[in-house]
Amino acid sequence: MINTIQAHVIGASRYKMDNGVQGAKISIMQAASAENENAIGNQVSVMTAPYDIFDQLHAAAPHMPCAMELDIELRTSSAAAGGKTVLHVIAARKPNATGSHQQQPATNSDKK
Repeated sequence: MINTIQAHVIGASRYKMDNGVQGAKISIMQAASAENENAIGNQVSVMTAPYDIFDQLHAAAPHMPCAMELDIELRTSSAAAGGKTVLHVIAARKPNATGSHQQQPATNSDKK
């Protein structure tokens, strides 16, 4: 199942190995949950992604860290590989690129 999230992307990197394995990693920052008494401030998470996602993020690079809309899916590795579940980004774009609600500028209410 694919979900779309709003994330504060702080950076990305990609890799290509000699054995043909390639991919990317996207780093995001989010505020620590107020309900978690063991965490304060901001927390950094890393998501996996296909190699070409890096190209989708390139246009936003001068503005990073910045808000991005990410289409993600949960992926679980095999039990032999540890059975870890990771968030995997399958698309990235600037917010409002898909018709999301765009915040209107404040109006001046001090008319005379």
